[in-house]
Amino acid sequence: MGVVGSAGDMAADDFGSLFAFLPIGAYRSRPDGQMVRANPALVRLNGFDTEAELLAGVNDLASRWYVDPVRRGEFLRLMARDGRVIGLESEVWRYKTRERIWISENAHTVRDAAGQVLFYEGTVEEITDRVRARERLERSEEDLRAITAQVPGVVYRVVLRPDGTRHIDFLSDGVRRLFGIGPEEAVKSNRLLAQFRHPDDRDRVETEIAASAEARTPLTIEYRVLLADGTEKWVQQTSVAAAETGRGQVRVGVMIDVSERKRAELALLRNSELWKLALECTGDGVWDWHVQERREVLSAQCKAMYGFGPDELPDTPDGLDSRTHPDDLPAMRAAREAHFDGRTANYANEHRVQCKDGSWKWILSRGMVLERDSLGQPLRMIGTHTDITGRKQADELRIERDLAAAADRAKSAFLSRVSHELRTPLNAVLGFSQLLELEPGDGERQRRWVAQVLSSGRHLLALMDDVLDISSAQTGQLTMAVEDMPLQPLITEVVAMLSAAATAAGVRVHDDTARGLPLRVRADRKRLLQVLSNLLSNAIKYNRPGGWVRLQAEAGDGTLLLSVADSGPGLDAAQRARLFQPFERVGAQHGAVPGTGLGLALSRQLVEAMGGSITVDSTPGRGSSFRVHLPAA
Repeated sequence: MGVVGSAGDMAADDFGSLFAFLPIGAYRSRPDGQMVRANPALVRLNGFDTEAELLAGVNDLASRWYVDPVRRGEFLRLMARDGRVIGLESEVWRYKTRERIWISENAHTVRDAAGQVLFYEGTVEEITDRVRARERLERSEEDLRAITAQVPGVVYRVVLRPDGTRHIDFLSDGVRRLFGIGPEEAVKSNRLLAQFRHPDDRDRVETEIAASAEARTPLTIEYRVLLADGTEKWVQQTSVAAAETGRGQVRVGVMIDVSERKRAELALLRNSELWKLALECTGDGVWDWHVQERREVLSAQCKAMYGFGPDELPDTPDGLDSRTHPDDLPAMRAAREAHFDGRTANYANEHRVQCKDGSWKWILSRGMVLERDSLGQPLRMIGTHTDITGRKQADELRIERDLAAAADRAKSAFLSRVSHELRTPLNAVLGFSQLLELEPGDGERQRRWVAQVLSSGRHLLALMDDVLDISSAQTGQLTMAVEDMPLQPLITEVVAMLSAAATAAGVRVHDDTARGLPLRVRADRKRLLQVLSNLLSNAIKYNRPGGWVRLQAEAGDGTLLLSVADSGPGLDAAQRARLFQPFERVGAQHGAVPGTGLGLALSRQLVEAMGGSITVDSTPGRGSSFRVHLPAA
């Protein structure tokens, strides 16, 4: 077409053999835009069924094929200048359907022997999908830049290649504000951002970044950067591993300027040091506890308080907790938890801490939670330790002094009462002895005098025995032979021993202890017999004619309860308060019932020495009930 003779025929044959089976379009056209040949692939690309149909329809490539006619001019300009076109991308019409598609064109000029242009030959490849994908990517990149431009920092994406090199393929515009350079400049030089890192931080940053990449774990790191103008900034960099690609591991992250926060933290740290120094001037030790980090910083003064050097105690809560006296730990932890839970405004607790030399020191620990997380859990707590050993020792001395004074007063009162009580029977002994001396001989009167002497002597002997027992019990020298034994035989013995006294007083004794299962008690037989005898004797003596006494026993949780109840006059609150005092008879000393006032005091001492207790329940006019609690066998 346009070539005459055999040369043209041979060229036409060559065209058919070379391009008929190409998978992409191939053509021959004249400079005026008339299509003269087209291979099947180009026919299909334009929506035609035959080459003839295509050639008949294509007679003006500039206006009928290119969506933008200027592209035909660009094609002709390149052909005139270079004699060829390579990879020229244009939007064209699909001839038959008038659908807009994108193509990539390669072409060259065919000239005759005289150098005149005969026609153009070339190939056409549809790249619509490729262009659309590229456009979507560009729009996505534009959207990404628009979004990341609102982030107060630098959003980045980096590819870690298998050979160990890194390639930053995206940086948001925030890099201008943070580093003073453009995204294109930073992407072009992959190590440019790393060069801004402060020399003192570079090795640490590289190590942590490499470790995070190798383990594919999230990264959070803070470091300083030095800009070209000498400005120093603090940067917080975070990143996470994204989906893998054929190029290598991909990580996306953010770099944020945290200089203001760092300056505030440094200022706070300086202020903290100032108030710590101020507190230590008072002699107190200061502690700063970062609760969830399990880190507690003790001031040098705090460590010195216990004899330790600045580096001799670990900066952990266990540093001093492990040296706290075991008896004080529960109360200390309870006070701390109460403050953590918000039940107390401040934490305060007194406890003992073991010093380096093994001695114990009393301290007052006070503190307050300064920071909590969103759930209200404590984050940071500060406080002080004050040495109160001297105060505690003074308190102990004062208590000991008061106890000694009270004991001295009690001893004086005791001796005074003993002297008074011993004088009466002794006077009787002396008086009747003088009568025997003056009127010797045998007779009824002398026998009565002798009986009186014996009674007074026995009373004096019993009194002295009680005094000695009370004294021994108070000084801890009372001997005890504690053993497991049945209770009932002791009750039977006591009731039998005092049955004559009960009959004489007109009092009925009811022994209910034999009911139910046999009971066993752990006690000293002699002393328990002494206690029961005192209680039953009092219940009979201070009863009323026709009254009653009831003995009952029952087993409890590891204990045995024995009660002695009576129908006597009873006691009011004031009398009950004085009931167990030595020589205290709560008004009975003015009555006809003999006694020393030592029986109940001694009974309490004996019961407590056997590991039990004794209580009384009494109402005026309704009698009394004494309860003895002892360990069960």
